Amino acid sequence: MKNVDVTSYFYSNAILPKKFTICGVELKPFSMGHLMLLEHTGNPIVDLNIQKVSLNDSIYYFFHALLICALDYEDNLKIFDDSSEYDKYAKTFITNLYKNMEVDKHWNVVDKLLLFEKYISYYMDMPLYTEEGTGDTGIPSGSDWKQNLFLIFKKLGYTDKEILNMNFKQLFYIWSSYAESEGAIKVMNKFDIQQLKAFKANNRKK
Repeated sequence: MKNVDVTSYFYSNAILPKKFTICGVELKPFSMGHLMLLEHTGNPIVDLNIQKVSLNDSIYYFFHALLICALDYEDNLKIFDDSSEYDKYAKTFITNLYKNMEVDKHWNVVDKLLLFEKYISYYMDMPLYTEEGTGDTGIPSGSDWKQNLFLIFKKLGYTDKEILNMNFKQLFYIWSSYAESEGAIKVMNKFDIQQLKAFKANNRKK
């Protein structure tokens, strides 16, 4: 009998991810460095709740997020530490954005925000898994989950630069394989996922 492939997650999708271009800006694959910079600057787009602020503020935060995600972590730090360099880069960046808006007669900030949300969601899509005898007490940790993930990758031999610039999809795939190899989780195969979807669909009908 021919073996049936039940693989649900392919590593090639993590190391060769989709490319996103928004408002003429080619974004870097969304990484931990991007997330930390967005959180540090208080950008609400990181929680996908930017539409809860005013229109003017949402446009500002959106452009700011595009600027950050167009660069890797180190280049972001360089321009943040040099106000003249930041002003120069931001001016060129905004000029390019406005030109792109003028070309697209149907330009709409809500549509662009939704596309940016798809960009983040694509990279933050963690493999589905079940926990396997982790001995979890159920008491929530006071540590930042990014800190815990960072520590794991340091133990695996990755450098700070590699961790901060690695796209989240790749980070999650490597983490899930490592956790599975340690017996902490079991990544769902495609049949597990199909059953989970069917279960959720039946519950919605009730």
